[in-house]
Amino acid sequence: MIDYWTQYRINKKGAECFRSADYQATVDRLHELQAKRPGVYTMQARACRLDCYGCAIRDWKDRPQWGPWEDAPYVV
Repeated sequence: MIDYWTQYRINKKGAECFRSADYQATVDRLHELQAKRPGVYTMQARACRLDCYGCAIRDWKDRPQWGPWEDAPYVV
């Protein structure tokens, strides 16, 4: 089984407002931001594959190999 490390972020007008590895914390923050400052927010996610020891797969410069940011579904 392949495991992944996932990060989530919230954007407003192309500017990052919040980033977390916890999905529920990100959804809670999204609801909080929408209540405080109404606007169009987008939630995105990206993933990094983990090896059999639970460590992120890295490139030759020792950086985690993240996938692209993609729109993440969230519960309203």
